[in-house]
Amino acid sequence: MSFQKTVLIFEPDASGHHPGYLYHLLKHFLNEKYDFRLAVLVNPDFFEKHPSIIQKTSAENIEWISTSETTFNDWKNSKSDVIKRAKLEWAICAEYAKNLQAVHILMMYFDHLQLACLTEQKPSCPVSGILFRPTLVNYPVNSIKEKISFWRKYLLLKAILHRKSLSTLFCLDPFAVDFIQQNWKSNKVKFLPDPVQVYPNTKSIDSLKEKLGITESKKVFLIFGHLDDRKGISTVMDTFMNLSEDEAKNVCLLIVGPWDEQEKLRFEQKLTLLQQKNSVQVIVHNHFVADEEIQSFFEVSDYILALYQKHIGMSAIMVRAASAQKPLITYHYGLMGKITAEKQLGLLINETIKDDFLRQIKTLLNSSNLQIGNQQNMKEFAELNQAKNYAKVILDSF
Repeated sequence: MSFQKTVLIFEPDASGHHPGYLYHLLKHFLNEKYDFRLAVLVNPDFFEKHPSIIQKTSAENIEWISTSETTFNDWKNSKSDVIKRAKLEWAICAEYAKNLQAVHILMMYFDHLQLACLTEQKPSCPVSGILFRPTLVNYPVNSIKEKISFWRKYLLLKAILHRKSLSTLFCLDPFAVDFIQQNWKSNKVKFLPDPVQVYPNTKSIDSLKEKLGITESKKVFLIFGHLDDRKGISTVMDTFMNLSEDEAKNVCLLIVGPWDEQEKLRFEQKLTLLQQKNSVQVIVHNHFVADEEIQSFFEVSDYILALYQKHIGMSAIMVRAASAQKPLITYHYGLMGKITAEKQLGLLINETIKDDFLRQIKTLLNSSNLQIGNQQNMKEFAELNQAKNYAKVILDSF
């Protein structure tokens, strides 16, 4: 097949969620028939860190392109300066789009590029991007600093939607999409599901518990992901220290994921204090977990903890918890709080109320047959956020 049109996809970051978002997009592209080819522009470290992704997506209609080492070094040196980084990324995209004669550019992470979209030279073709963290709705504005930040983002986003070079903004916040469409009368913003590929678990719950060493009949609370205190680990440990011995003996805290040595040292100090206070069982699986194995940790748990501190945006933890039909415990703040409340995905903690987390944990431990969350809503939420739905929204727009 001869492909006449080229769409340029730019993903300079090889860390965190970025490779996964790119892989899901390319995987779906290969499974369907589109009349254009993709040129995927990444930095050199992507080839070093994710050779399996490149191998799995190598095809006639996908071309992998690396920036030069000089460009990559310039990009790394600009990461601490948002404006400098945005100008550089915008210029890189414009240059490659022109050389490739691309008909469209997709920028995989657009949040920090909004000012560049408004001030830099228009590329040779239309631009689309993924907006992860708009703060138009559901984010309380209290301090002067928060008010300044809100209005700066508000006015900037409203301005770029009038740019002719901007084709589409794909947004993971459905409430922000509704706000823009209703109040700004713009059709350039589309809701984008958060892509999570859930692989079915083939092992029994009992065998998993036995392998992990989870004591029979304990309520299992899971903290999952790249482990740092942003995950609320200290808050959880401090709260569990205040459980009575009768409550503590029925609790297992399962902590799964990699962390650096400094974070691990802080945790171990806190763990020593917890062990002196009561008999909460703490199990740490301090390793990177392959995608195919992730869901088993959610299924073996009773409650999923997502106590991010003033978190902006979505989290794959929500989708995985819903897929496993397990209640999420999170703060009422922001998008995660709003979705959890509206979809009845779990339990909300009010961080402005002292000891609210402790009170609700005690309620869970002291109540039998307490139903938390709506399982049908969980199923529908998980199905909405399948990786194929995310990819289809983007690819069908070109």
